[in-house]
Amino acid sequence: MAQPSQRRDPVTTATGLLREIRPWQWYKQGVMFLGITFSKNLLNVDAWLSLLTGVVSFTAIAGATYIFNDINDLEEDRNHPKKRHRPLASGQVSVPIAVGLGIVLIFVGLGAAYSLGPLFLAVLLVYLGQNALYSIYLKQFVFVDVIIVAIGFVLRAIAGVIAIDVFLSPWLIVSTFLLALVLALGKRRNELEVSTDPEETRDVLEEYSKDNIDQLLVTTMATLLMAYSLYSFSRTDPTMIVTLPFAFFGVFRYHYLVQTTEIAGQPEYLLTDRPLVVNLTLWGAVTITVLYTSPETALEVIR
Repeated sequence: MAQPSQRRDPVTTATGLLREIRPWQWYKQGVMFLGITFSKNLLNVDAWLSLLTGVVSFTAIAGATYIFNDINDLEEDRNHPKKRHRPLASGQVSVPIAVGLGIVLIFVGLGAAYSLGPLFLAVLLVYLGQNALYSIYLKQFVFVDVIIVAIGFVLRAIAGVIAIDVFLSPWLIVSTFLLALVLALGKRRNELEVSTDPEETRDVLEEYSKDNIDQLLVTTMATLLMAYSLYSFSRTDPTMIVTLPFAFFGVFRYHYLVQTTEIAGQPEYLLTDRPLVVNLTLWGAVTITVLYTSPETALEVIR
């Protein structure tokens, strides 16, 4: 199918390009702040400068991957009830202009990563490579598609740690992976519900079923809560276990929303759910209070 033709003025193109790099998806870089929070470096200015450079790097690379993934998925997106309104699928932005922006973003991202050292750059290149493999090939395989998405969040968390040169508990890394997997499964479930022809929307969807995904969601959520509980019990300060009720409520609330609303289709909308926002705020406040008022501050921060 030929790309839809429409008149493109500079403002329309610029607006489309901004939408194409998905600023509402930048919340995904939030996992990069795990390291600076749990290592008690929130007041470390140098750490913040390094971390924000890393965030810029991942944001730029993520923007580029969105562009090239949308170029690769043009036909599928035009058959999707929501994705057909994306700038490239609708014809608001031409492919050559999008490619140009994607190349610029890659150079910006790699340049920022290089300034943070070879290890950070290596993680970013792995992230870029796994996104390329996902877009071209791996997204066609059932279960592999959601696992690759979850790995992307783990790479962000690791990069955030490397940027400020601290250690992060393996249990937090596992929890990050499982949380991302829950969100990815929830999104697939929503796609099954809203698509009249799942195969045309996303090839791999024909391999999924709502019953299958519901079982996987319950299993993954239970494992997530166990992993976070083990992290809480393994800390130097056992009072971290007071954050467990917030973790359980957050997971239960998400499961409820997946079953009763379409919010799982766009995870960023979870931040518009008042109970979840209040719960997240309370979890953050309690976590920071526990971490930063602990008498063991002088000891090793992350176990």
